[in-house]
Amino acid sequence: MKKILAQAWKEFSLFRRDKLLVLLAVLMPIVLMTLAGVTGSLRLRNVSILVFDYDNTPLSRTYLETYGAALTFRMVPRQPGESAERALASWRGRAALIIPQNFERDFRRGSEPVVQLLIDATDSNAATALGNYAQSLNIAFVLKNKLGAPPAKGVNLQSRFWYNPGLSERIYFGTGGLGLMLIIFPALLGALTTAKEYETGTIIQAYASSLTAVQWILGKALIYVLVGIVEFVLCFALGLFIFEFRFPTDPTVLLIATVLYLLSGVFFGMMCGNATQNQSAAIQAVQMGSFLLSLLLAGYIFAIRNIPIQIRWLSSFLPATHYIQIVRNSILRNVGWGTSLRPLLMLLALTFSFFLLNVIQMRKMQFKG
Repeated sequence: MKKILAQAWKEFSLFRRDKLLVLLAVLMPIVLMTLAGVTGSLRLRNVSILVFDYDNTPLSRTYLETYGAALTFRMVPRQPGESAERALASWRGRAALIIPQNFERDFRRGSEPVVQLLIDATDSNAATALGNYAQSLNIAFVLKNKLGAPPAKGVNLQSRFWYNPGLSERIYFGTGGLGLMLIIFPALLGALTTAKEYETGTIIQAYASSLTAVQWILGKALIYVLVGIVEFVLCFALGLFIFEFRFPTDPTVLLIATVLYLLSGVFFGMMCGNATQNQSAAIQAVQMGSFLLSLLLAGYIFAIRNIPIQIRWLSSFLPATHYIQIVRNSILRNVGWGTSLRPLLMLLALTFSFFLLNVIQMRKMQFKG
């Protein structure tokens, strides 16, 4: 234990001398977590919709007012002689509403004129949501103006939003952003300092010393896990003020998972540093292995069940997948061990696997006394 603490103190002495590294470890997680949590949005607001009213009657204007009153759409006037296709192609609008001639006359006669809505489906999910919103507005217009008989009330459905009744997007993206920040910077610090040992030649001291591979790895990782804990405290405090975080009733599973998560990130970074032995290459390996894959496959942006099954299995090998699930279980849903035990065990298995790979890498190169 004394050798592990001695190695940790040596690593801390080197770390505190590098002011840029200290700034990177403390300030950047706060900045990036703020950006990750604030910029993401699941709602559609102020979607520009161009209007082509070829009827221009009181009823057609009333129909347009239904869209104008909705928060989803923002009415944009069309230019003279502009077609709907050209307007969508020029990005002046994401949708075009075309009201035909004789709209009011046909509606009064009950012949149901067809109103066309052209939607830019470049983003297929947003296009589907816009189509559903428009359908709801159309039904509301018909019922409000008594242009159709209301359906018979067979079932009265009352919806209640659980866990997040205010439909807050900040807490959803903020909890995911916490997981991303804690995998990037501890892994990056572990990779940089390990690769630097090879570039400066000080790794020879570790090979020739009486330290075992396990002692050297644990001593080196300890300081960066402590730095990660400081980052967790800062980011959690930021979440309380900006992202509507709540203290979980039972915080033990979150705390244990955080320590394991930080260990897995540092061990992964050290593994990249040992493998590349170059700081630039180590940074690229961490960016690809810890950040990019976690961003796309860990459930931060896309639900894991929506990822194609051909690559979905990769999510199981990402520590961020399991940690983000635990964070959202604890902070967003306020549930404890019952739902978080399985991801916690997966996190433990990944942490041990990364540690074992580091030990194998070091033992191959360590001198025998």
